[in-house]
Amino acid sequence: MKRRIAVKYLYNANPFFVHFKKHYCPTCSSRLSLKHYSKIINYYSPEARDYDFSVGDSVCKGDMDFRTRVFYCTHCHFEISLYDMKQLEKSKRKHL
Repeated sequence: MKRRIAVKYLYNANPFFVHFKKHYCPTCSSRLSLKHYSKIINYYSPEARDYDFSVGDSVCKGDMDFRTRVFYCTHCHFEISLYDMKQLEKSKRKHL
C-alpha cells in the first residue's frame, strides 16, 4: 500500500505578475511557462526549520511535500523562481 504524503502549496507572488504578464527566458528569449517544483521535507530533518508544517490549527509531523511555482523554459530547460524573475525584470528596467 502506498503511503500518502501531505502536500502544501507555497505561493508568494502577485497573480497578475505570474499569470497575465508575459515573461521571457533570460538565456534564449523564449516565452516562459509555469511548472511546479516539488520538495519533500521531513519534520524532524535539519532543513525543516526553514519550512512551515502547520495545516490549519494543527502541525503535520512526518513527511510533507512542499510545492512552489517556477517559471520554466521549454526550449533550453532554464528554471527560475517567481521572486528571482521579478528581481531580474526589475533590474533590467533600471538599466534601460
